[in-house]
Amino acid sequence: MSISKWVREGITLPRVAIYLKVTAVFFWLGAVSHLNSVMGLVGGPWMSKPWYFRTADLVLLPANLVIGWGLWRTRFWGVVGWVAAVVLLQAVPMLLSMRYATPDLRLRVTWYCMLATHAVMLGVFLLLLPRKRAAG
Repeated sequence: MSISKWVREGITLPRVAIYLKVTAVFFWLGAVSHLNSVMGLVGGPWMSKPWYFRTADLVLLPANLVIGWGLWRTRFWGVVGWVAAVVLLQAVPMLLSMRYATPDLRLRVTWYCMLATHAVMLGVFLLLLPRKRAAG
């Protein structure tokens, strides 16, 4: 059984569907956080923030909204978007630019904790999926 088929079958299970809905709420809360940042309600005026934070706000705001909707509707593309967003929009940029973008140790620890949280959430998702059957 391919990974795609395994995930497609798994997201139809009630326990996985509930977990995806909970995860969708977290994505929507992340979108609200980015919207608050753009509006200047969090962390001061948006234009005074470094360019990489402004870019992240503009990219992650719509991404979180769309991925949250896909997860809420238990769509396969929502799960693919979730994994892609964690890897391509967060893990890779953070790990490549951590040393240069964050001289503040507290911010680095926050970013590492956020990546660890995403890893745990993806791990729980994989554990909730049914066990793969041996080809036979």
